[in-house]
Amino acid sequence: MTEQEVKTEEVAKVNPLERTLELVVSYATAEELTEKSLKGYAKNAKLPGFRKGHVPAAQVRRMYGAQAFDEAVNQLVGEAWAKAAKESELRIAGYPHIDAVPVEGDKDNMHFKATFEVFPDVEVPDFSEVELKRYVCPVTDAEVEKTIDVMRRQRATYEVVERAAKADDRVKLNFKGKKEGVEFQGGTAEGYVFVLGQGRMLPEFEAAVTGMAAGEKKTFPLTFPSDYGIKDLEGKEVEFDVEVIEVAEPAYPTIDDEFAKTLGVEGGVEAMRAEIRANLEREVKARLETKTKSEVMEAVAGVCKFAVPTGMVAEESEALRQQMSRDLAARGMDVKNMPQLPADMFKDQAERRVRLGLFVEALIQQEKISGTEDQVRAIASDIASSYEKPEEVVEYIMKDQNRVSNLRAQATENNVTEWVLGKAKTTEEVVEFDKLMAGQF
Repeated sequence: MTEQEVKTEEVAKVNPLERTLELVVSYATAEELTEKSLKGYAKNAKLPGFRKGHVPAAQVRRMYGAQAFDEAVNQLVGEAWAKAAKESELRIAGYPHIDAVPVEGDKDNMHFKATFEVFPDVEVPDFSEVELKRYVCPVTDAEVEKTIDVMRRQRATYEVVERAAKADDRVKLNFKGKKEGVEFQGGTAEGYVFVLGQGRMLPEFEAAVTGMAAGEKKTFPLTFPSDYGIKDLEGKEVEFDVEVIEVAEPAYPTIDDEFAKTLGVEGGVEAMRAEIRANLEREVKARLETKTKSEVMEAVAGVCKFAVPTGMVAEESEALRQQMSRDLAARGMDVKNMPQLPADMFKDQAERRVRLGLFVEALIQQEKISGTEDQVRAIASDIASSYEKPEEVVEYIMKDQNRVSNLRAQATENNVTEWVLGKAKTTEEVVEFDKLMAGQF
C-alpha cells in the first residue's frame, strides 16, 4: 500500500482525458483487517448447537472468511485510491474503474489499476470574430392599447343576428368531411362553435363559412397543408358539407374604470394601462433574454471544442432520458410498458450541455464573474412586481437562502451572457412586438 505511481501516458485516439494510477495493497494488511472483521462477525454468528457469539473461530472463518477478506481488500483499495488521487494532484472527474493487475514476483502485495478521467483544461476562446445580436423591443403606447383591445375582445358577449356571417362573428354549425367519399376521423362535428378570424379553423374553411347565414348549407373542397400534422391528411384534398345553425355578433365592453375592475385593477383606466405596460415590459424582457442567451450559448458551443469527460456525458444522458420519461408520463403516456428510451439518443445534447457547463465554470473563475447583491435584489423585484405588496415579497425572497442562491446563479448567468456579448461582434436588432409575442422570431 506504499507504492503509487501516476501513469501519464494518454491514449489520445481513444480518450485524451483518460489517466491511470497504480494501487498496491499488501496481503499482510488485508489479512490483519480480515481478522479484525471476523471478530466482529463472531459476535453475532449463529450455528446450531452454539449460543450466539460463541461459534468457534474456525467455523466463523469458514462461514465469513471470504466475505471478510473481500471487504478488507475493497476498503484498502478505496484508501489506496484516495491517497493516490490526492498525491497525483489531478482534477479527477467522476469515479475510477479499478481492475486487478497480476504482477509476477511480488507475493506480498496485490496490484490494481485505477482508470479514470480528468477535467479538461478549458481555455476561454477568442470571441472577437463571433457575430452575435442583442435583441430589443420597445413597448410603446400602441402595444399597450393593442393588448387592451385583445383583452376587451376576449370578454366579448354575443347576440344572435339574422344575417350573413362576417369576421369576428361567432358561428355555430354542423360539418362533415369526406376524403375520396369516405368520412375521415375528426372531420365531423355537430353544434361546433368558433369565432371567424381567430384562426381556430383552416383559412379555407373560414373563408367558405364567411357569408353564410343560419339555415344555409354548402359543400366545398379543401386541401390540407403539407405540414398539417396528421399524416393521412397532409396535402390531401377533401370535401366538406357545412350547415350553419346560428350567427351571433360580438358586443365589446367599454374601456372604463369598471372594465379595469374586472381585471383586478382598482385605480382606474390609467392605473390599468400602467400595470399592463409593466407586465408587457417584463414579458418582453424575459423573452428577449431567453432568445439572446440561447444564441450566445449556441455560439459558445460552436467555438469550444475541448474534450469532455465521457462519464459526465453518460450521467447527463441518463438525466435527460429520465426527464423525457417523466415528461411523457405527465402527458398521460404509459411509460412503464414502453421500451426504455436509449440513453445514447441524448448523447449529443448531453455532451453539449457538459461542455457549456465546463466553459461557464472556467469563465466565472477566470474573470471572477458573479451575481451581485443589487442584481439579485433586482431580479427579486421583477418577480415581486406582479404581487399586491411587492416590497414584502422582495423581503420574503431575500430571507430565503435557497431562493437567493438560485437568483444569484441566474444573475451570474446573465453576467456570463453579457461578457460574451461584450467580446463578440455584437449588433442590436429591433424585434417586432407582434412577432415576439407570437414566438415567431
